[in-house]
Amino acid sequence: MEQKALQHLLQTVMQMRREAEDDSTTEDVISVSETVSVAVSVYETVRNTLEYDEEHLLRRNATRRILKRRLGDSDAKQLATKLIRELIWARYLPNHKIPNAMIQSVADVFEKYKMLFAGLTENTKEDQEQYEWLLDVLSTEIEYLVGPPCIDEALASYAYQVLRTRTKWQTKAVSEADQDLQLYIAVHRAVLKSNEATIRYRIFTLYYPKWRTANANDAVVREVAMNFRKVYSSVEQELKHASGDAIFRFVRRHTVVFRLIADVAQDNPEAFQSAIQSGDVKAIDKAITAAAKDRYGKFRSRLMRTVFRAAFFLLLTKSILAFLVEYPYEVLVLQSTYYLPLMVNILFPPFLLALIGLSVKIPEKKNTEDILAELHAFLGLGEETTFVFKQKKQKAYGVLWWIFHGLYAVVFLAMIVLIASFLRRFGFNSLSITFFVFFLSLVAYFGIRIRNTRRDLLLIENHRGFFLILGDILFLPMIRAGRWISIRAPRVNIFLFFFDFIIEAPFKALVELIENWLAFLREKREEI
Repeated sequence: MEQKALQHLLQTVMQMRREAEDDSTTEDVISVSETVSVAVSVYETVRNTLEYDEEHLLRRNATRRILKRRLGDSDAKQLATKLIRELIWARYLPNHKIPNAMIQSVADVFEKYKMLFAGLTENTKEDQEQYEWLLDVLSTEIEYLVGPPCIDEALASYAYQVLRTRTKWQTKAVSEADQDLQLYIAVHRAVLKSNEATIRYRIFTLYYPKWRTANANDAVVREVAMNFRKVYSSVEQELKHASGDAIFRFVRRHTVVFRLIADVAQDNPEAFQSAIQSGDVKAIDKAITAAAKDRYGKFRSRLMRTVFRAAFFLLLTKSILAFLVEYPYEVLVLQSTYYLPLMVNILFPPFLLALIGLSVKIPEKKNTEDILAELHAFLGLGEETTFVFKQKKQKAYGVLWWIFHGLYAVVFLAMIVLIASFLRRFGFNSLSITFFVFFLSLVAYFGIRIRNTRRDLLLIENHRGFFLILGDILFLPMIRAGRWISIRAPRVNIFLFFFDFIIEAPFKALVELIENWLAFLREKREEI
């Protein structure tokens, strides 16, 4: 099964390359104004700098935004036309390449979902959650329609087969009936970096394989509509499985091997296939090593962009808070003009975030050697290997539970008291100290998250020494406080809100008006 899945991946890459090279078409295609397209693509570029999401998810995210704004249109074909034109404006789809027939295909998808949306008649919180869920699923199906991720799906199938064959489950936390599906979900999350919307759609279509090709009047659509709340609950139950994160971390340790296989396959599938069939280990190792070096370089570049972008917006946000809250408090309440706390609170959080993020290092040589060893096992060119999944239970019960949590709380409070006492020596007031601790916990949490992105490239196990363990004891409570704040505090990005709800609708309406005016002028010019 593994070799068959690998061959399917290679054949898929070859087929996609042939289709990309043969881009000639005799069908009528959709065309939009290049002038308009420049304006909208610039808007999307600026907006997307505010959203920390994977690049391959941006088109699906844009589709969802457009649908949320336009879904009230009753005519499915008109809605499909506007959606596709907006995606072409923003250059998520190529101009002069998308056939007009795609409009009808997308309209058919809208018709299929009408019955599901119609079932959400009550204006309740539950219905609102299910409406958002349907938007996720609908936007993902359209994404799969306009740009089928054939190579990604083939890669996920291969990774799933390899891990399924080699994984021994030594846990009671995951029932035997759930193991395959949870492994499949983890592969999507780790290898393809699929978001929840994509995984919802994939689980849903696993339950109903005929859904993707169904028409609005087919029996499967009526069946889903009649049992929608049950379907919704079942999908969410699988998505939020108690062991889901543990299985994801288990799969993530092997992710880099599969991604490098995909990199080499897409670079030269014929040569890679020939090397595998002939058992040319030297050629395979050379190609994988080059691909690994390329990924290391791209990771460093992406890390730099992420850190500086995050530091910039943190600096911007902190500056706004300082001049709206801290400075007036200093002047009006304390009647002082001591600027040191103000400047420290503005500059220290972005500086700390940059320091944490830019100190990330990867042991490239050792990591690449381990990648090659595991790759040989996967391709049948080296010693076979198996992986054991164990769900560790780390909860202490009874008296120990209270002792451990008590110590945890004491360390947390001691760190806050220590920081506050230190800041008092430099003239920080209570409000300044509160802001400092608040942003310190957030920066520590987000800094660790940025550092953890290197795990996508690491195969070797991390060994924690004395100083790292001491750091966990002292700073882990602070980091977890930052995580708690980020999850439970209002997570409204004021800048994204401004773009999505204040700017986007009138801007896109103006763009549509301009394009219609340009089309009118073009028609009149042709009449002369």
